Amino acid sequence: MGIQGLLPLLKSIMAPIHVEELRGQTVAVDAYSWLHKGAFSCATQLCKGLPTSKYPQTLMFCTLLDAVAFGDARHIDYCMHRVNLLKHHGVKPILVFDGGILPMKIEQETKRSRTRKENLARAMEHETLGNSSAAYECYQKAVDISPLVAFELIQVLKQEHVDYIVAPYEADAQMTFLSINSLVDAVITEDSDLIPFGCSRIIFKMDKFGQGVEFQSLHLGKNKELDLTGFTKRMLLEMCIFSGCDYLPSVPGMGLKRAHALVKRLKSYDKVIKHLRYSAVSIPPLFEESFRKAIWAFQHQRVYDPAKEDIVHLTDIPHGVFEDLDFLGPYPSSATYAFTIHAMLYPFFL
Repeated sequence: MGIQGLLPLLKSIMAPIHVEELRGQTVAVDAYSWLHKGAFSCATQLCKGLPTSKYPQTLMFCTLLDAVAFGDARHIDYCMHRVNLLKHHGVKPILVFDGGILPMKIEQETKRSRTRKENLARAMEHETLGNSSAAYECYQKAVDISPLVAFELIQVLKQEHVDYIVAPYEADAQMTFLSINSLVDAVITEDSDLIPFGCSRIIFKMDKFGQGVEFQSLHLGKNKELDLTGFTKRMLLEMCIFSGCDYLPSVPGMGLKRAHALVKRLKSYDKVIKHLRYSAVSIPPLFEESFRKAIWAFQHQRVYDPAKEDIVHLTDIPHGVFEDLDFLGPYPSSATYAFTIHAMLYPFFL
């Protein structure tokens, strides 16, 4: 979902960029964002479990994996076109995939799954009534990028010797880890969550010609739409959480501009919450605890460290903290992680 309305409020510090400017660099790519965009052109077939081939008379009895083998899965073609675009301009891509569902996002994922099912039902109803354009629009909203779809792309990446990582949980946290540890020079995504996560350099809206817009955190103090002068990374993060994120819905009437004003004046989330309560704003009883957990999900989520070949936290847990951290995802051993990823990507071969 990202932080709703954040990118337009950072427009003044977004700069046009072409992929050629990344020559000689390594970038992490949000694989699911590319798969989602690629799936729009073949949403009906994916929702129905049909091949997305251009030659259905030849492949009518084939599976989606067969279509990939023939090179005619359109959502895979979409991704590989962009992979090859990067490589053509001397850029090394590392595609990053989501792994397991973070416990803090189970409710959000359940809602999204329900919405997809509702749109699928609407699409089939429109199709029955002969309203093809309305049906297609609903199929686009219903399409799900499943582990099987990720598996298809990974098979092609292996064949083409393109690096990839499957995160223990969220690709956003994994890409941020690669960024803050200088394992990549930039991140390509459509998700504004990467900004509160702490990525220093992000490329948004990259098109098929390699044109996009670049965000660099070092320019935040020059932003015109929201005055972020004096804002620390923690203040920016708290502002985004207050406005509503995947880990915690916002309180009534709280958007980015109001959250910005409150954090700018009061400096910390606990003081903002206390102020809201004094102002008779309806605050759920466990909101403060949930807010703290949301901060930790952005700062300390579990990720995979390629150097250690082990699961680590995005940033180190403060010394002396001994609470149950399973809300960040159960801590798997390397062997368990390998099995989990195997199970996720090979659901029909266990």
